[in-house]
Amino acid sequence: MNWQTLSLHFKQTLEGGFRYLDRCGEFILEAVERLNFVPGETKPSGAKFEIPELGLKATVDTTELITVQEIPGEETDTFLKTCVDLVALVHKHFTPKRVVKNGFAAKYFVGFANAEAALQASLKFGDDYHQELGKVLGMVPVTFEKLASFRRAATFKASRDEKAQVERHNMSADRTDRIPGHAVMLELDLIEFDPPKDALEKHFQELLRLRSVLRR
Repeated sequence: MNWQTLSLHFKQTLEGGFRYLDRCGEFILEAVERLNFVPGETKPSGAKFEIPELGLKATVDTTELITVQEIPGEETDTFLKTCVDLVALVHKHFTPKRVVKNGFAAKYFVGFANAEAALQASLKFGDDYHQELGKVLGMVPVTFEKLASFRRAATFKASRDEKAQVERHNMSADRTDRIPGHAVMLELDLIEFDPPKDALEKHFQELLRLRSVLRR
C-alpha cells in the first residue's frame, strides 16, 4: 500500500512542572516571538498555540508538552526542530524535576475513491498482510478514525491582528482538505521511559526507520 503521512505526534510527560502556573506567559511570549507560533487559549489547566501554515499545533501544562503536525509531507526536519525547541522552552521556563517519558507517533493513510474500496482494503488487515506487518514493525499498527477540519471567520469588529490570525488558522484547514474522503489509516507509536538527555533525535529517527520499513 502507498502509505502517506497524515500527522506526526510528540508528547513529553513531566514530573514537577508546576512553574507552568507562574511562568506560562513568558513561555508563550517566547514561543510567539521566536518560534512564530500563534497564541491560542491560555489558562491554568493548559495553553494552546499553533503555526497554521505548517499544520503545527502544541499544548502545554504542568504535566506534559504535546506537539502535532498535520499533513507534514516528506519533510520532517521542521517537526523535529520544533519539538526540540519547545522542549528547551519548557525546561527553561518551568524547570520540571524530570522527564517521565517521551513519545513519538505517526499516522499514515491510503486514500480511496469510495467507501467500498476503503472497506475492501481494510479487510486485508485481518489476513497475512496484517500479521506480517505487525511482525516487521514489532507492534500491531492498525487504527481507524474520523477526520474533520474547521474554518474560522473574523468578526465584524475584529482587529487587524485578529484577522491575520484567522487567515493563518484557515491555512491549516486548507492542509487537511488535501485528505481524501475515504481512507485506511495506520498508526505507529514509540514510547521511551526515563529517556536520557538529548535523546529526541535518536528516538525520532527510529520512527522514520519504521516508516521506511512500512513503505517497502
